[in-house]
Amino acid sequence: MPRKPNISLTVAGIILLVANALLLFIVIPAVSSRMNPAYGQDKYADGYDQLADNLAEGNGYRFYPETALTMMREPGYPVLLAGLQLAFGKSFLVVKAANMCLALTTAWLLTLITRRLSCNPWSQLIPSVLFLFHPGTLVAESRGGVEILFTFLIVLFMVGFFRAAERSRWWLFAGCGGILGLAVLVKSTPLLFPVFLLAYLVATQWQRRWAAVAQMACMAAALLAVLSPWIARNFQLTGRFVPTASVFGVSAQAGEYICAHRSEGKPMWVLDREAAFQRSDIGHRLGYQFRNDYYYQTFYRSIDELTFSSVLTQRVFAEYRQNPLLCLKCVSGNFINFWFAGRTEQSTLTNVLVQLPYLILGGVGLVLGLRNSGARVLGPLVLFMAYFMSVYVPILAQARYSMPLIPFVSVLGGISIAAIRERLSSRARLRVRAASIYRKKELMSIDQEKTERAGVLGLLHEQGDRQ
Repeated sequence: MPRKPNISLTVAGIILLVANALLLFIVIPAVSSRMNPAYGQDKYADGYDQLADNLAEGNGYRFYPETALTMMREPGYPVLLAGLQLAFGKSFLVVKAANMCLALTTAWLLTLITRRLSCNPWSQLIPSVLFLFHPGTLVAESRGGVEILFTFLIVLFMVGFFRAAERSRWWLFAGCGGILGLAVLVKSTPLLFPVFLLAYLVATQWQRRWAAVAQMACMAAALLAVLSPWIARNFQLTGRFVPTASVFGVSAQAGEYICAHRSEGKPMWVLDREAAFQRSDIGHRLGYQFRNDYYYQTFYRSIDELTFSSVLTQRVFAEYRQNPLLCLKCVSGNFINFWFAGRTEQSTLTNVLVQLPYLILGGVGLVLGLRNSGARVLGPLVLFMAYFMSVYVPILAQARYSMPLIPFVSVLGGISIAAIRERLSSRARLRVRAASIYRKKELMSIDQEKTERAGVLGLLHEQGDRQ
């Protein structure tokens, strides 16, 4: 028989959609004057709009018409923005609507993951609610940045991986690799994740290790196939193998500068600006020609962009070799910064108040999930979270970088909330049962008392009749 749709869950989904839209298009703009300096909502981030504008106008993938073709940013998100601009015109409302659609789809994908952990439809819905109404998700939806698109692709990849692992079909693993390749074209962080996933599969499924090697080979081949146009384009520009973006040196230099000067008590945004000034000074002293922007240096030759990134990277590594304690300080500090650090002290405090409850619930949920034989699902999620953090911690970490992990933290937190809900329901059922038993005993005692009275009266009547 066909399965009847759950009307209550459908209504709940509509309520979530309406509530998310109200927050995104009405509430957040109403309070944006107080939030904007710290979170930058209702505007584009990191020059993605400039890249999209030049793509839409036929100038190629560059920040300005007069500067060189760039590799500073991965092309995935600017291509999406350019497509939206050509289809609907340049409107930020369209960008926010696209972000909302991606966030809602991500929330639905989370139910496909949690379905593997719980048979209760309402328990499956909890992580979606936690994700959609996390303030970081709402802020990301209201910005022209990569976070929502990247998060959607990562969650889609994980759903595809679970399905591929269950069916053991090579073409499903190839499809996962294609999705991961699209994610890398948006943000290069997960490029090496298949290597760690292979190590995990071999360690946990030693008897099927060769099957795991073949499956990860299919995934890696598909990933490289998706990246190949970008790699070929970068090789044509510079004669070098560049599979991702050329921003690593900038991030490393900014992270080292912020860490070295954090004791001065300045807000992070001030230190970040000073790091940009230092990069400009380094570039000018080395004779590079570039247009000096607010944060990035945009070059007139593509190869200069690449070599300057290498120079910055070498300088940072040399500084860490000379001062290992600084390196240790930066790495240890970035573990905290990854979840809590904001542009200002106020935003950092806000991040702590928001993130800490999620992390506590997530930690408890991880323990409960492992106890309930959920390692098959939770293992890959936690592995990706650890891998993702390990990429940022040695370089530069801020709370906004943790946004793509919110869905997985929400899955873990959902386990905790479901357990609390179940315990409260059990206690309520016990109270109802106890009250029912007490009432039955009370009724029984009343009936017994009536019976005894009736017996006594009967005896009295019998004695009266005899007399």
